[in-house]
Amino acid sequence: MGVAKMQTNEHSATQFLQTAHFLEALANFANLLASHEQVINDLNVYPVPDSDTGTNSLSTIRAGLAANLTPEMGLGNAASQIAMQASAGALGNSGVILAQYLVGLASELPDQATQQDWAAALKAAAIAARTAVLTPEDGTMLTVAHAASVVLPSENFDSYLKQIQFEVRAALASTQEMLPALKLAEVVDAGGVVIALLHDSFAQAKGVNTNPLSITARTGTIAKYDGAKFEVMFSVSCNLDTKNALEKTLSTLGDSIAISGTQPNFKIHVHSNDPAAIIESSERLVELADIQVIEFES
Repeated sequence: MGVAKMQTNEHSATQFLQTAHFLEALANFANLLASHEQVINDLNVYPVPDSDTGTNSLSTIRAGLAANLTPEMGLGNAASQIAMQASAGALGNSGVILAQYLVGLASELPDQATQQDWAAALKAAAIAARTAVLTPEDGTMLTVAHAASVVLPSENFDSYLKQIQFEVRAALASTQEMLPALKLAEVVDAGGVVIALLHDSFAQAKGVNTNPLSITARTGTIAKYDGAKFEVMFSVSCNLDTKNALEKTLSTLGDSIAISGTQPNFKIHVHSNDPAAIIESSERLVELADIQVIEFES
């Protein structure tokens, strides 16, 4: 009787994604980003060829994993703490979008997730990532995130995660044809690789055997960049009305605007030729913290 009960419980556990799986997945994800950091940086040609997507994504997920986490925590609680920490420590355009993807994911996760729960979380994550960007573009990590969100639950978790991997990798390959900068450089989107590696990590944590993602190095030419010269990032604590007013102000002063976090704590990212104007205009609306200004290499 005892053996039969143990077998039933083990079988039941395979139908859930639990906190331990989630923490293992993100630890694996950080390791994959570390081992692929340089090649992802080299693929980074859009929106700015600043070769930092791998570095920024790794730094962002490490910030998330700095939260005080244990496998005994409920999945939703653990995911929310990771998302909050990742958002606070997000770097660069890719880091902010990745952090907001985690925010959306956490918003739909219970203490343990069925396939249906995971499907709802992936939809919320894709929407959160897209709405984090003021002017979203297809052919980016948003395209890959969307591909994961439209996969329907299957007969079991293993086959469901395998299908997500298949769709994510197909979407990643398609990015090269969606943006002229990617096609010229003969690369897939660097941020898309980050999302693909994240989903590889979830599959691996559930014991799904998968071939390593094959990432082809850049062979083409980087298009001449004549956009904004500076990246500006800062943190704010405010209500949604102030956040919306901030977005409106920034849209007149810069581009590549992305915002992660949940009320009241937000991380702001913007590209501009006039970082002083960005900071001064934003300070009229809200107090800024952790201000960073990076000049792009010409």
